[in-house]
Amino acid sequence: LIGKFVFSFSPHSSRLILDRECAHVVPDGISAEDAMFFPSVETALSLVHDANVRIGEKVAIYGQGLIGLLVTSILSLTNIGSGDFGTITVFDMLKDRLACASMMGASEALLPTQAGQAGPFDVSIEISGNGKALQSAIDFTSSGGRIILGSWYGNKDITLKLGIDFHRSHKTIITSQVSEIPAALTALWNKERRFNLTWELLRIILPSRLISKTVTLDEAQVAYESLDRG
Repeated sequence: LIGKFVFSFSPHSSRLILDRECAHVVPDGISAEDAMFFPSVETALSLVHDANVRIGEKVAIYGQGLIGLLVTSILSLTNIGSGDFGTITVFDMLKDRLACASMMGASEALLPTQAGQAGPFDVSIEISGNGKALQSAIDFTSSGGRIILGSWYGNKDITLKLGIDFHRSHKTIITSQVSEIPAALTALWNKERRFNLTWELLRIILPSRLISKTVTLDEAQVAYESLDRG
């Protein structure tokens, strides 16, 4: 590995010591700026696998932060947002994110208040971290449809209305988490295969184009505070 360009799932630091098997050689032609998005692209790929979108289905994505934008991009690669084979409708509160979503392949990029008019959807992917968005995903998914829950709510309590309409709807809520391959896919997929596809997606998506500003590690705290303020 001496002289090789590698990636690892490690905390932010200038130097680190890690086991050999934790160092993943970055394929030729992938820049450091794109390679650092590896965990995020793998997470987005895992969400897309769990959603199992079929040609012709209408997809809603709630939240167009980094993961949401990458989910939009991966789905658009399948032509599911072309209109002929299905649609990808995304929702976010921030207009800059909606503009990025259109660039990444969304069919429609709308404010959350427009979800009722845009739906219903066959598949809804919720990655906003906002309980109201999860409620919208449930409310505006068709009976028999699928809601993919990718948000991390931690210890936060979420209140949902799951009354008679939901009870009779036969909707399926699926939790999605990237750490392991879902049981339904283990006959065909393993982490190595998903890693290899993630590298190829990095070549195509070029997520570094989403970078708006770079800071040094010493400036990280200031950057986090700036993000927290919006």
